[in-house]
Amino acid sequence: MDLSKVGASLLEATKSTGPEKGAASGEGSFAESMGEVLAETNRDINTAEAATRELAAGKGDLVDTMISLGRADVSLRMVVSLRNRMLESYQEIMRMQV
Repeated sequence: MDLSKVGASLLEATKSTGPEKGAASGEGSFAESMGEVLAETNRDINTAEAATRELAAGKGDLVDTMISLGRADVSLRMVVSLRNRMLESYQEIMRMQV
């Protein structure tokens, strides 16, 4: 997973001031960007799981399995970090007095 690509897409998604701007310029919305990040994380986890099963069956390569597990770990940590930041932002907004 290319974290700079994910960061750039999230930055571009947050630059739009409304749904009409993102749709007119061809940029994806923040929800679409998050969906792509989650889909890529899911693919990384599934790849790591398949590599681990092959290794357990005696057919896999240890190096490929460890690389897959590392990618899945980094992806999952990034998604959890994004979730935590969004939750903190939501809680901060809810604490604001109107």
